[in-house]
Amino acid sequence: MGSMRTKANFLQNIDREFEEKQAQKNANQWGVSYVNLSNVSLNLDWLRLISRQDAKTSRVLVFDRSGQRLKVAAVDPYDPETTTLLRKLEQEKFIVEVFVCSEIGLHEALKLYDSGLLQKKEVVLQSHVQEENQADLDHILQRLKDHQKTWNVVPSSSVFQEIKLASIQLRASDIHFQPEECGIMLRFRIDGVLHDICVLDRDVYTKLVTHIKYEAGMKSNVTDISQDGHIDFMVNERSVDLRVSTLPTPLVESVVIRVLDSGRGIRTLSELGFDINIQKKIQKALQKSNGLILVTGPTGSGKTTTLYSLLSLLNSKEQKIITLEDPIEYRLNGILQSQVNEKKEYNFETGFQAILRHDPDVILVGEVRTFQTARLASESSLTGHMVLSSLHTNSAVGAVARLRNLGLENFNIAPSINLVLAQRLVRTVDLDRVDMVDLPSDSRIQQAFARLKTVFPDRSFPSQVPRVSEKNDVDATYLGRMAIGEVFMMTETIQKMILADKPVVDIEKHLQENTDFLTLFEDGLLKVLEGRTTLEELYRVAG
Repeated sequence: MGSMRTKANFLQNIDREFEEKQAQKNANQWGVSYVNLSNVSLNLDWLRLISRQDAKTSRVLVFDRSGQRLKVAAVDPYDPETTTLLRKLEQEKFIVEVFVCSEIGLHEALKLYDSGLLQKKEVVLQSHVQEENQADLDHILQRLKDHQKTWNVVPSSSVFQEIKLASIQLRASDIHFQPEECGIMLRFRIDGVLHDICVLDRDVYTKLVTHIKYEAGMKSNVTDISQDGHIDFMVNERSVDLRVSTLPTPLVESVVIRVLDSGRGIRTLSELGFDINIQKKIQKALQKSNGLILVTGPTGSGKTTTLYSLLSLLNSKEQKIITLEDPIEYRLNGILQSQVNEKKEYNFETGFQAILRHDPDVILVGEVRTFQTARLASESSLTGHMVLSSLHTNSAVGAVARLRNLGLENFNIAPSINLVLAQRLVRTVDLDRVDMVDLPSDSRIQQAFARLKTVFPDRSFPSQVPRVSEKNDVDATYLGRMAIGEVFMMTETIQKMILADKPVVDIEKHLQENTDFLTLFEDGLLKVLEGRTTLEELYRVAG
């Protein structure tokens, strides 16, 4: 089935290319400009200048407007129906410039008239929702399923508004529309875990995607390439930024929306879940006037949130702080924030060079991805700047290997790094929904437990830990997330090991044998012993 659709799409693309070439040839013969409507972002206010019926019968639509000047696309500018409509526009005091388009291009663009977006603007739904400490997933699921029965008759804007507000109530970080054979699965990512919400009818989804793309400033009539856009909306008197991404599939377009909720605010290191031992090391590193601080981990491990927390600790009138981000997730007072724009060749490298000309004390670069960024970060940290950034590695010491792989020399790495923090996010547990059980006797747990007792000889640890109760739903057991981490500060010994090109395995062994360094798993076990998460969750995230 999939191969048949792929073949059909391939043939459709060939037909589209042929028609576009034919339209371009017609335009040359008629001495008229040509336009490929698939490359144009259509504005619905301009489309409204011609009714659906007139656009269809005359094969004409407005694709650009500047005051009274219109650019219109027509399949045949000399067709009687077309010339009648063009004359009507001129009688309405418009100055009309005609472009030739393909029949298939016009047909795809005319679908916008059937999307419901050209109807009168609906009354905006109230954007105040009840946000409780623990949103009732089952209740909201049932509400969506009940309302879903009417989604084929209500405007797409109303459907989207309901989905947006539900995502806020459930603290979702992402909204997924995933095409499947049976329909389109709506899914929310809550506390790092995807949840199936409901299945959308394909007709409802097609109109919904058109509406989402329109709101996000994307090309509603383009479906065969990926696009990115964003939507701002207000809820409970705060701004929420939705980052929209589309992806063509053999079925229909897939859409993922990242929910960036400014209302969640910047949290302290303690609120993020870091142990006091880790907090002290970070604060000590932040007291230095220069150096490189890296936060590492996979996508979705909370690196950016931690970096914002570090910025809030550094933010003062005595220091100039500039950030370069992709994207800017939270607006910070007193800090100059800049966002990369790859389309305009404003990336981490060019942006970093521009930042250095603005005399900063502290620089945050969203991510070190290339040798050029790594070199700039290292050199800047050695010339009087505090540099914060993130890196994709599995461990703290792994940052050394990653920088080496990017092409940075050991003599750049060793003196520039102040501190590296690796982190993951584990779900926090509701103690009323768990059973307390004895600490398992398997070797990994016992070795980690012994390590904790060595590092914290003055702490007392319980003999029992939380386990998900069989009588409770697993997902209902958890509420929110917190960080677990491993951190190392640069020492003279570690500098010498890096300069001697020692492998990271040797560096980590030195840390475990000679310092109070804890691995991610060991720090996670500490959270389990404190009753803040479960062994099941620790193994899921750091096992």
